[in-house]
Amino acid sequence: MTTLKFIGLWLLPLCAATTALAQPSVNTSATVEQHRTLNHRDVGGIVIGQTMTLAGRTFYDSFANTWREKDEAETFTVTITERPTARLGSQVFVDYGNRRLFQMFLPPNRTLIPAIAADAAGQVYQGILDYQLAQFFGDPDMGRDEL
Repeated sequence: MTTLKFIGLWLLPLCAATTALAQPSVNTSATVEQHRTLNHRDVGGIVIGQTMTLAGRTFYDSFANTWREKDEAETFTVTITERPTARLGSQVFVDYGNRRLFQMFLPPNRTLIPAIAADAAGQVYQGILDYQLAQFFGDPDMGRDEL
């Protein structure tokens, strides 16, 4: 029994010293918190690609090249998502925020994909402009189905 008391009395200061040394090493200063936030003014106009196949990557590359020409101010962030299926080929989605603005199955012939991507970039850009125009001129007191 005296051995247990001796070990307990020996471990207690060791545990207290360990916790005392561990607490000052945690840095919770304001500079750490400032680096964790993303300044949306500095980062804008991103085309996020979540593609898996070669056809999806071709669509993403062509879309991004056309998108850079259209969105010169780099203000809109869009996401390209691909869902490959064994039966129907690859399906691509282009989203802006929570809105899906374009969706299509890609053809097996990859030479047609750049033209489809350029057309999709134009449709998505026009869709974003229409959405922002509706938000700007919309009446907050009326619902979407009201006149």
